[in-house]
Formats: sequence, C-alpha cells, structure tokens
Amino acid sequence: MTTAPPVRPADAAVAEAFFDALVRADEQAAVDLALGLVDAGTPAQDVLLHLVGPAQVRVGQLWADGDWSVAQEHAATCINERVVAAVGVRSRAPGQRGHVVLGCLDGEWHSLPARIAGEVLRLAGWRVTFLGASVPPAHLISYLHEHGPDLVAVSCALPIHLPQAHRTIAAAQRTGTPVLAGGPGFGPDGRWAVRLGVDAWVPTAADAVVLLESPSWSDRAVPGRTADGGSEYAGLRDRRAELVRAALDRLGGASPLADPDGSGGGNGLDGQAHDDVGQLVDYLAAAVYLCDADLFTEHVRWLGAVLSARGLPRTGVAVVLDVLAAELHDFPVAQRCLREGCDVLAAV
Repeated sequence: MTTAPPVRPADAAVAEAFFDALVRADEQAAVDLALGLVDAGTPAQDVLLHLVGPAQVRVGQLWADGDWSVAQEHAATCINERVVAAVGVRSRAPGQRGHVVLGCLDGEWHSLPARIAGEVLRLAGWRVTFLGASVPPAHLISYLHEHGPDLVAVSCALPIHLPQAHRTIAAAQRTGTPVLAGGPGFGPDGRWAVRLGVDAWVPTAADAVVLLESPSWSDRAVPGRTADGGSEYAGLRDRRAELVRAALDRLGGASPLADPDGSGGGNGLDGQAHDDVGQLVDYLAAAVYLCDADLFTEHVRWLGAVLSARGLPRTGVAVVLDVLAAELHDFPVAQRCLREGCDVLAAV
C-alpha cells in the first residue's frame, strides 16, 4: 500500500494558510493545521522550524514595518506559543540523552525562539527543562546547583542584555555546567558569545542538535578576548541616570520616539520617555562593554528604519546621540560608537 507524501510546512499554500490563521487570531485553526501536518507524517521538528519559526519572523517584520500594531503582534505570538505547546504534546520523545536547562537571559522577554529550540532538542532525545523568559541570574545558578544538568542553554534576542549575561555565563560555568548560547542577540556568527566566554554558540536549534551529537562539544570553544568594558563601561553605568536626565531635559521631557503630530496613525513607538532614552544609553553601554561599535550602530539603524516606516521623525534619536556625545566627551569608545551612530541615522 502506498501513502501520499506528507505535506511540507515550507509549501507556500500551507504557510499562507497558517499565517492567515495568525492574521485572524484564530488559534484553533493554527493549532489544527500544525497538528494535521504532524499527523500526516511531517516531522514535528520541521513544523516548528519551517512553519512556526518563519511565521514568527514575518510577524515581527510586519510590526517593524508599521503594518501591525503591538496588539496584533502579541496576539499572533501567543498563538504561535500555543502551537508549539500543542506540537510538543502530540510528539512525545524519550529524554535519554541528557538533561538541558534552557532559559532566556535576565531582561530578555522574547521567549518563543527559546521554546522552539527546547522542543527541537526534546524531539532529538534530550530532557529539557525550560525556565522561560527573563531568568534572574541567582535563580538560574541555584537551579543548576540543585538539579545538576548536563548543560545550560541561554537565549538572547537583544544584545542590550549582554553585560549582565557575562556574569550569568561565568557563574554557570563555575558550577561545572557548560554553557550553550543561541539567538541573534549574541551577534553575527556569535561573535559576542565568544567574547563572553561561552562553551559554544549555535545559530539555530537544528545546529544545536548537530553540535550536541559530539560528546566533546564543550571543548570546542574558540578563545577570544574576554569582554569586561573596563573603566569606561563602569563610568558610563555610574552616570546612567545623569545621562538620561540630560537627554530628557533637551527633549523637553518627550520620548525620542514620540509622534509629535499624530502622523504615525496611532502606531507610534513611544512609551515612557525615561525608558526610551534609557534603552539608547543601555545599548551604548553594551557596545562599550564589548568594545564593538556595530552593536550600537545596528540598533540605531534598526530604530531609524522603524521610525521611517511609520513616517515618524528621527530627530529625537539624533538629539539623544548629540547629548550623549557632549556628556561623554572623555569616553573614547563611546565617542566612536556615537559618531558612527549619527552617520548611520543620517543615512537611513
């Protein structure tokens, strides 16, 4: 007897049907489609990596382009999380290869990629304990001491969290637990993961499965110049509140991401002015910590593009950069980051 080949989640029609369910916030339709693929013989890993993952990337891009509101993005993300859970329940796998503790760095709330990675590792035979978003370092280390896993995997989407991550990684390794890092927050090709001293970095969950096939995977760490930020980072952190106040004074208390005349159609970016300025300062601090201007300039480039997509001015961001440059005149790494950031913003 012959059977029809399973439907591939990468098929355009299947992908569009799934995304249409996200657009309509139809959780049941999305879950039914994903489980239907699994029941028809499509490997659960493929459903997660080639259907749910790309759909979530598309969701994020629609928000960045100003086509979706935060509410729409959150609704679709929640449905994708439910789909991942449903596929995981439908696809049982023995966890005989070892124990992985997986979580997002402190302050990192983008947990869906980590959850997908956890399910992919579980399908490959690992017992996975997923600790969720924004795991406080002390709690993570306590958990490692208590449960003694074979490895800890940390996920980071935004590099703003990397200075704090360095301490978490070092503390985890002091427990004797090797650290596997993943996510775009660790930089192109994992360059910042290497600087932070992780045992290994992987770009995708599928790569993690392949890497962990080798029992000596944690011996492959590439030596790199360890980041510490030096006195410049410490000085910048000490002056954070002062820098935020100076920028807010120049902005008249408004957010640098503000929609001054409503031209963004209610789809602006500004939240709390203090937080919006503070995030720019924190990205600068992370770049100084790693001594890599690209970390800061890529955030400025992204911010400029997101503002432009909404028809919003970039002048508020430019004001913050000018204030920081004036206040940090004796911080050479910060000065380089700010000069390059201004050039990038002007070119967006």
